[in-house]
Amino acid sequence: MRTGQLVIGRYRLEEQIGSGGNGIVWRATDEELNRPVAIKHALSRDSENGAERIKRLRREAKTLAQVNHPNVVTLFDVVADGTEWWLVMEYVPAPDLAAHGALPPGRVARLGAQLASALEAVHAMGIVHRDIKPGNVLVTDDDRAKLGDFGISRTVHTDVTLTDSALLTGTPGYVAPEVANGEEPTSASDVFSLGATLFAAVEGVSPFGSADNPLVLLRRAATGDIATPSRAGALAPALSALLRVDPAKRPTAAEAKQILENVASAPASDTGPSRAPRRRRFGMAATSVAVVAVLAIGAWLVFDLTSSSADDTARSGPSPTIGDPRTADPCALTDPLPLARFGDAEEDADYGNFNRCDVIVESGDSEVDVQVQLEKPTPGAPPGPVEKLGELGIVREPGDSDGCERMLLLPDRTRIPISAEQLGDGQADLCAMADTAVTSAVEVLSRGQIPRRATPEPASLINSDACALLDANALTRFPGVDAIHPEIGFGGWECRWESTTSPLSLLVRFDRNQPLNAHDGRPVQLAGHDAFVEPEGYGDDSCQVSVVHRQYAGEDAEPMAELLLVVVMGAQPPDQLCGLATGLAEPAAAALPRP
Repeated sequence: MRTGQLVIGRYRLEEQIGSGGNGIVWRATDEELNRPVAIKHALSRDSENGAERIKRLRREAKTLAQVNHPNVVTLFDVVADGTEWWLVMEYVPAPDLAAHGALPPGRVARLGAQLASALEAVHAMGIVHRDIKPGNVLVTDDDRAKLGDFGISRTVHTDVTLTDSALLTGTPGYVAPEVANGEEPTSASDVFSLGATLFAAVEGVSPFGSADNPLVLLRRAATGDIATPSRAGALAPALSALLRVDPAKRPTAAEAKQILENVASAPASDTGPSRAPRRRRFGMAATSVAVVAVLAIGAWLVFDLTSSSADDTARSGPSPTIGDPRTADPCALTDPLPLARFGDAEEDADYGNFNRCDVIVESGDSEVDVQVQLEKPTPGAPPGPVEKLGELGIVREPGDSDGCERMLLLPDRTRIPISAEQLGDGQADLCAMADTAVTSAVEVLSRGQIPRRATPEPASLINSDACALLDANALTRFPGVDAIHPEIGFGGWECRWESTTSPLSLLVRFDRNQPLNAHDGRPVQLAGHDAFVEPEGYGDDSCQVSVVHRQYAGEDAEPMAELLLVVVMGAQPPDQLCGLATGLAEPAAAALPRP
């Protein structure tokens, strides 16, 4: 290969402009169309497994040529000149991202949104890039990012691979942890590499730091040793989301685009330095009487619910409904991404009753539980002034240092409490977090019926009726019970009876929590089930009996348990309350389905 060489009698090599993906890239002139092109020597027929690799090259080139996106370097053709094969591409006269040095967070967010849009298009074609890094991103004079060098990309539905390395696909410093540990690259690993590229663009170094030995960077990638950004400002939470070690918790390319667009559109004052969040999985304490927290939706939607845009969103869509309560998914109204601007946000879908979903937000010493809960239609006036959002209403209660509560009201009077509660020490803008969660829920509800949950395990209590666990004979143990008019909770997962002769209440409800032990009450056996009796376990003047129905693997394979709670409340001595609660819990436990 030399300057002036004519490839297939059409493309004249003018200047070597780079290399990548196991090939040399030249600026060339297409003498038939009289235009500049970039032409890359891809492989030789004489190379090892040449025939097979040529077949793979042509197959992938055919797919890549169908990607027509302003932020992707266009592939024009794949041609053979004797025994040599070449890729003919759009020529972009622009330096790569690495040549720009450290850039302001707002500009990096704008470029990142463009690249995420490019990935969204590429992934939709079933293609994984596998080597996103600053050197493979060109930035034009009008600040347009172009993703190039697909020389080692592959289609995810075939065995296409154009890399010669049996050790690593990608570049140390930008490779995802799972790829560094030997797993096949995926669209999620592309998102991580995008995050690493943007980290380097704002910080001047990859999230794995710098090292002369690439194996050092690879080791850091394999162990998830990710640096904390110091210059990223408002971009830090977005980088945190893209750089999550667990690929299942990263946003998709489409979600990443929305996240980055919102950072890019934020006022300049919002892009100053800020502390990046830390990550860790949170254990949850036993159930509290107080209704706590909620969360968010979609992909980083942030708008003021009192604005006309929010009102237009609520008005323009179909009527918001819950649909079948037993299949309505409260976690469809939650997404950690919009709350990531307040700290490290992580969803906990396996806590509390089945009508509830939590997100835990940590920033510094602060931990906040944000929760959404579905409640059945309730007659009577709302608990405060109602703001109208099309067919939806919202009640905002004043917050304090411990919590802030909101309530969405659907046209059928279904209530959706949304709140943020401070856990332990620390301070956070709780009402801002609750409002962010409300905004997300409004966006989902504006599309009509709340999405359905995945099909539950047949043995789950979600398929059971709490009221049916105590028949008429069992209820005779509760003095003065009004057995005919129980108060039935959302989905039938909670049932409450009142005494007509004393100030006693009986509550039967389902719960999910971490496996219980002696700290959760006095251990007993009830109808073959482990159970725990806890005076004041449901607040003052109460006794709670927690019956273990089954244990299962929750998120991140964490051990969890489904529980039956039987609670008696009233102004009586604890031993009397617990005796009554235990006596009622035994027949209820016997009526549980087989796990």
